[in-house]
Amino acid sequence: MVLGYSRAIYVEFTNRCDVNTFTRCLIHGFEYFGGVTDVLLTDRMKTVILGTDENKKPIWNSTFEDLTATLGFTPRVCRARRPQTKGKVESRIDFVKSNFLPGRKFTDYGDLNRQAIVWCEKKNRRIHGTTGERPIDRLKEEKLKPLPDSDRYQKFMEEVRKVHKDGLLSFGGVRYGVPWQYSGKEVVVRDKNSKIEIIYNGKVIATYEKHYRSRTTFYAKNQYAGLKEAEGMLYPSPRAYKVFSPEVEKRSLGFMKACWR
Repeated sequence: MVLGYSRAIYVEFTNRCDVNTFTRCLIHGFEYFGGVTDVLLTDRMKTVILGTDENKKPIWNSTFEDLTATLGFTPRVCRARRPQTKGKVESRIDFVKSNFLPGRKFTDYGDLNRQAIVWCEKKNRRIHGTTGERPIDRLKEEKLKPLPDSDRYQKFMEEVRKVHKDGLLSFGGVRYGVPWQYSGKEVVVRDKNSKIEIIYNGKVIATYEKHYRSRTTFYAKNQYAGLKEAEGMLYPSPRAYKVFSPEVEKRSLGFMKACWR
């Protein structure tokens, strides 16, 4: 993310490119800059625009369109096959690839993003080659709109997940546990301030520090407590019921043959 006037930059690395991840990254960027821009110019990816109508007007991704209304910015997309319309971002991507990434060592995405913020802070305090000023100084002149109360955009930090039979759910490639009684149920996973909150019917049932290493598993405290007493069943066990049926009168074969004559 690059601000057009100040050239202040925000960088975040992810292991997913879906619309939920994209909207979270946008929110993180606005939080980093301390406000919301009037206009947001993006590429024509499916997380933003699904196509155009008969009047060549954009058909916005519904989640992204909801975010624009919530935060109050006007969305715009680049013209097709004209990358120069977002040249400030394109050049910054090359800058990240050539200046930040070479030789960089990190343990996971969390570590990488912490290093990226330190790098952004450094670059935003240097004299910019085009403007001749520090982005951090020009940022004060951007006239960003204040972010709304976090409760208004909290829903964009949440995703629905189904708990598996083993009491685990997957989020960001990491498996988190909840009390076994919630197996088979749908829960809400909230990604907030490096914390993962797992919520069922408005109640937080498990909280974790956010982890980033894929295929790792973290269990809730006393996750399987009481499971043995429930005979090891994560789901209710099926029960057989006797179905009532009236007795059928027994009659001889001769009687049946007489009835068919």
